[in-house]
Amino acid sequence: MGIEVAKSAGFCFGVDRAVKMVYAEIEKGGKVATFGPIIHNKDVVAELESKGVRIVNELSELQSDERLILRSHGVGRCIYDQLNEMGNEYIDATCPFVARIHKIVKEQSEQGKIILIAGDANHPEVDAIVKHCVGECYVFANEEELKEIFQKKIGFFEKKGCNCLANHV
Repeated sequence: MGIEVAKSAGFCFGVDRAVKMVYAEIEKGGKVATFGPIIHNKDVVAELESKGVRIVNELSELQSDERLILRSHGVGRCIYDQLNEMGNEYIDATCPFVARIHKIVKEQSEQGKIILIAGDANHPEVDAIVKHCVGECYVFANEEELKEIFQKKIGFFEKKGCNCLANHV
């Protein structure tokens, strides 16, 4: 049995971009903070902290002279609004692919569509997506949770075995 090394390895485009943005801000000097960990990599986060980058989990923790870098997973629309009111400089390191999802769910929910989001409701990326919706949205982690949403909100029927319809949920 042999081991084959991949031709390339490392972070995805959005994560790589976000990390490079933090390093660029460090190079400029001054105080830098990230809103939550910039990425899900404890080693990289620890290295950034060793270079003086502070993690804040609430905007109230932000110092008036700190530049804030928004994590690659994005943040809800309310965070942008609060930052604009506070007057702190911020750099948006949201992955462009994630930002596109924010735009889509905002537009679709503004049209009155119900948004269904597959994922972990406690994950920062999913939380940010939810907070860009302006109407009804639901998060589900698996088929059972999706069926529960359909049962509570829509009514979900599935044909089973015979020619009659039976409530499957």
